[in-house]
Amino acid sequence: MPKVAKQLSDLQVRSLKADGVYAVGGVAGLSVRIQSQQKTFILRYSCNGRRREISIGHYPIVSLADARNKAAEYRRLIADNLDPLDWKREQKSRVEEERSKKFLEELTFGQLADRFVEALSPDWQEKDKDLLIGRLGNHILPKIGNSRLNSLTPNDIAEVLSPHWKEHHALATKLRQIMRQVITWGRAKGYVTIENPVDPQVLKHLLPKYKKTTDLHHAMLPVREIPCFMADLHRRPSMSAKCLEFAVLTAVRSSNARLAEWSEIDFKRKLWVIPRSKMKVAMNGDHEVPLSEQAIQLLKSLGSQQLPTKYVFPSPIGLAPLSDMSLRSVIHEMHTESLLNGGKGYFDPNQVTRTGKPAIATPHGIARASFRTWAQDDELGNDRRFSDKIAELCLHHKVGDAYNGAYERNQAMKSRIEMMQAWADYCYTYTAYHKSVKN
Repeated sequence: MPKVAKQLSDLQVRSLKADGVYAVGGVAGLSVRIQSQQKTFILRYSCNGRRREISIGHYPIVSLADARNKAAEYRRLIADNLDPLDWKREQKSRVEEERSKKFLEELTFGQLADRFVEALSPDWQEKDKDLLIGRLGNHILPKIGNSRLNSLTPNDIAEVLSPHWKEHHALATKLRQIMRQVITWGRAKGYVTIENPVDPQVLKHLLPKYKKTTDLHHAMLPVREIPCFMADLHRRPSMSAKCLEFAVLTAVRSSNARLAEWSEIDFKRKLWVIPRSKMKVAMNGDHEVPLSEQAIQLLKSLGSQQLPTKYVFPSPIGLAPLSDMSLRSVIHEMHTESLLNGGKGYFDPNQVTRTGKPAIATPHGIARASFRTWAQDDELGNDRRFSDKIAELCLHHKVGDAYNGAYERNQAMKSRIEMMQAWADYCYTYTAYHKSVKN
């Protein structure tokens, strides 16, 4: 047992100035170390044959009285053969363990998804990242975003998938893959402590029976019904409706319209340049889309809103891209209203669903299949007015010719401008608002 030093008063400790170690008394081994005018209380002791030193705190943040009380506690530990340094580390480790346990208990799927997105590899293409964020925001997070991650069950996953499992099975499969990918990443990073609840072998017993059928074509509208459809569509103010309207005018896939960025629009040249990385067939290069007068007018009406996002058609929630279901929803709403008002709806007369019912037209079918059919319509005289090559180029399909692309480089753009303007004029046959564009 070390000799107990004479007890110093608080005034005496405060008066110490020179660097060194000074015993303050009251508890054996209790001293104050002064170094560069910094005073620190320490306790020097021996435990289990080892001479050690533990810091108690800086003076005057830790008072002399508090230092003596803490030193006395450490001395009691030593009397029980507990090393204060080891005990302190264990206490800190226990606190950190409890904090980590509480964090994992309260961590939500949405919080994990945010971390997952932030950690995505730079190799991810922007369009794929935007698509992932859109599917999370529109379909997954509204259902389980606030659910505690380590309490998720297969039933929770099935609740996300059930609304889409039969009618939109491809989307449901993508959502399942995303959830499994996020949780698998979370397990690798130590965030997930449960078995992955996204187990296809378990989920198949919780989801409706799905019978895979042969692939169907995208349901389109007959060419003669396009003007009525576009007149109905044009009067709808939603961002989804405007996006669909733009997709039809430009004959592009819905994903290209949904992910369109203002930086891709050249108003001076009346051109929309879609980077090859966003195209289904990237090897065909960038897709230069001539913009009709009606398309330009639509874009300018949106630009006046000045929303803080790079997307031309942002979702009203979070200003992320619109979901892949948003455009379909517009058509289904229009179709239902048409039927309720005594109309015939917007069916494809040559297409049926997997259940054998008449198929409602799709964004892809109207924007591309109906456009392609219009381009060669013999009753309208388009079969004589436009060539197959120009129509295919407007759809970003590869066209071969004997001049190794010279036709495409030198002649196609002028003809494509003419075709896209003619298509827009036809689309707005019954839309008085746009007739002024031609005047």
